[in-house]
Amino acid sequence: MNKPFKPPRTDRTLTRPAEFLDAETEQALARAWRDRGDTAARNRLITAHRALALAAARRAAGPGRAPDDDVIQQANIGLLKAAERFDPERGFRFSTYAAWWIRAEIQDYRMRSWSLVRLGNSPALRRLFFNLRRVESRLRMTGEVPEDQMDAAIAAELEVDVDQVAAMRQRLAARDGSLNRPALGEEGSEIQELLEDPHADTEGEVGARIDRRAFWSSVAGHMQALPEREREIVIASFVQEPPKTLAELGEAYGISRERVRQLRERGIERLRKAFAAEATAFQP
Repeated sequence: MNKPFKPPRTDRTLTRPAEFLDAETEQALARAWRDRGDTAARNRLITAHRALALAAARRAAGPGRAPDDDVIQQANIGLLKAAERFDPERGFRFSTYAAWWIRAEIQDYRMRSWSLVRLGNSPALRRLFFNLRRVESRLRMTGEVPEDQMDAAIAAELEVDVDQVAAMRQRLAARDGSLNRPALGEEGSEIQELLEDPHADTEGEVGARIDRRAFWSSVAGHMQALPEREREIVIASFVQEPPKTLAELGEAYGISRERVRQLRERGIERLRKAFAAEATAFQP
């Protein structure tokens, strides 16, 4: 016999049906928490309005999208803060007061999580963050504002500086991305490898590279001017890896160690004089 189909559990089924509180009960619970610290009264007030927090999280997610768990958590934090601060003597319902705190917590979370770079949290910047795209879209649709005056019009409507509008648009243009992701058109490279090092002395490095190239080019020219045996002995003693000893060179050329030393010193002296003459020629 087939078992009856059970629909999957959703956030609606996971949440108990909310208790309906009339105004008198609501005020009595708020006073019990405020005056006596009755946590059971506070928790009952919160539990009765959890659906309010969940609805705000759904609105923040957008049509057709499930609310993020972190957003739901922030909405519940806002609800908790509202219960902590609610004053029943002011004469309005708890849901009206809690809706403001829930919305504020969700907005704060969205601003904090938008970028690793911290956004300002002043009222003006919050207004700009949440209304920039809406105001810009409306102004573009009306066609009344020229493109070169768009930032000024947005700034005037939202009561912020023009520079803040441009900076916020740039921040909202793209979310943070990993520097380890592959670079387009650079096989095997990552984005971080293509970033410019602000502390790098590019001109100095290029200049030093050119100087080294010129130096070794000069060395090669002077080495070619040496007699063949002196050149070979100098290269074998100072350039070749591993360098040859006087005994090994004497055996290779069929001469004594002292003769090898004399040829090596003569070759070095020739190079020293050649570099000295070159340096003198470049002096002003």
